[in-house]
Amino acid sequence: MGIYYLICKMDQISEIKQKIDVVDLISSYLTLKKAGRNYRACCPFHKEKTPSFMVSPEKQIWYCFGCNQGGDIFTFVEKIEGMDFSGAIKVLADKAGVILERTDFAKKGEKDKYLEITALAAKFFSHILNKTKVGEEAKRYLVQKRKLKEETIERFSLGYAPDSQTSLGDFLFKKGYKEADLVKIGLLAKNYQGKIVDKFRGRAIFPITDTSGKTIGFVGRIFREEKNPKFTPPKYLNSPQSDIYDKSSAVYGLYQAKETIREKDLVIIVEGNIDVLSSHQAGVKNVVASSGTALTIEQVKILSRYTHNIAFAFDQDEAGKLATKRAMEMTRLEDINVKAVVISQGKDPDELIQIDQKLWEKASANPVPIVEFYYNGVLSKYKKEKSSEEKKDIAKEVLPVIAEISDDIEKAHWIKKISEDLSTDEKYIIDAIKKVKTSTSTNKKELSTEKEVKIDVSREMLLLGAIILYPQKAKDMFSRLGEDDFSEQQAKNLYKILFKWYGKESPVKAISFEEAKKEMGLQEESKLDIIYFLIEEFFSTLEEKDALSDVDKLINLVVDKKKQAKKEQLEKEIGLADKTKDKEKIKKLLRELQDLI
Repeated sequence: MGIYYLICKMDQISEIKQKIDVVDLISSYLTLKKAGRNYRACCPFHKEKTPSFMVSPEKQIWYCFGCNQGGDIFTFVEKIEGMDFSGAIKVLADKAGVILERTDFAKKGEKDKYLEITALAAKFFSHILNKTKVGEEAKRYLVQKRKLKEETIERFSLGYAPDSQTSLGDFLFKKGYKEADLVKIGLLAKNYQGKIVDKFRGRAIFPITDTSGKTIGFVGRIFREEKNPKFTPPKYLNSPQSDIYDKSSAVYGLYQAKETIREKDLVIIVEGNIDVLSSHQAGVKNVVASSGTALTIEQVKILSRYTHNIAFAFDQDEAGKLATKRAMEMTRLEDINVKAVVISQGKDPDELIQIDQKLWEKASANPVPIVEFYYNGVLSKYKKEKSSEEKKDIAKEVLPVIAEISDDIEKAHWIKKISEDLSTDEKYIIDAIKKVKTSTSTNKKELSTEKEVKIDVSREMLLLGAIILYPQKAKDMFSRLGEDDFSEQQAKNLYKILFKWYGKESPVKAISFEEAKKEMGLQEESKLDIIYFLIEEFFSTLEEKDALSDVDKLINLVVDKKKQAKKEQLEKEIGLADKTKDKEKIKKLLRELQDLI
């Protein structure tokens, strides 16, 4: 993938940090409540009922005690918006009014160049739809047949690709872009004669954007009756996989829906672009689509940054039911609360809205548990009186789903219901569930590929941080522990710094955490801020005598860890010496082992 090159000096990063307060930034995403010197909220990155997400205005950092993640303003924007570091810098620089130094056009990364091209293509399509006679037929289709309003067309930047082989290509060539680049991102393609032509022709265009609103791809929809009976083009044509467009992670409408998703703490996933547009126009704006693919785990992960509640409103045909089953299986692995929107009339949300907008409002506001929706769907395929073979088929479909329910009461409810519906004793249902082979734990390992900011505060770092808070305990620690007794490199580095300050007879002054952080270097800055924040929280409620007692306990724990490591090493050496019958060495090692006990 092409790299976006951004020259950003450390003083510019510092300027952004100075201009953007972490509390103000996070307050634009979450509702923060004052908690002593800090602020507290429910974590946006994992499901919880008791708030464990803390924001420190003093340290200008955030940390969640529940999922053990944290960082500064940059890491927060990276995680909540699904961006890389350079993307977060650009977003925050824009908020802060900081002008970043950039490379000239020739040195720009490929990704940045492609985004410029797709943005220009989106403007071209929009102009053709709204400002030219060529686009009038497509405009009538969207407004009269699909009942879309001007504001909806504008908000989602809908457009029209002329039924011409070279319109878009000629336009972009005049702007200085190369054919190879346009082919690479799927705006141009080879036709059956081997000639390079516009990929999208004679189609209504639906731009796909990333979470920051940048156009990354397009969906083109046929709206005319095909005149050639021998050739039926695909109803939808999507941008191909490229350096800026990943089908497996793109979510149509998320940029427009994300604030409402956070507000309602629910996202509704539909199948089609028109379903998204109709729903937003009807006032139900927490709706997105899976960009023409079966829902992927990457899409679920992106959506889980905004809510852990997902409801599916797939079409009421067989393909829609299969999609619902697949979606249910995937989301169950991601700590997601899964529901389904029941469409009582019509085959999809758009049809329901055209029948009666209030029906969609009611349905979208009252999703049902996904297991109930799926179970009822399976049962509806069979008559009331079922043969033994039919009962076996039903059990084969539903029991793997029931087996994955973690709540015992809910599972008991479904065991009883299945028992009644299949006229089968509950004990046989329970036995069958036990035999169901599930791969949940394996799948979790396979699917947990998202890189998270995780910071564990070890006993070693907790002890060293405590010495900064209570320097009177430094000599006690130095008398019992040396640098090599610490297993973590970060702890070794901090130990050396503390020894420089307190290893002498009379240190000039106590080291501050800011000074220790400066000595450790900029790369460790964010982690050390969080560690110190956690250490302060750990000791803040204690009287000094109790805190000093806890420091002693921490010293003992690290010493014990050192002894345990030494003991394990000696036991290994004794085992090796025993194999060689080296009695003298065995005696020596046993004495050393005895001294440790």
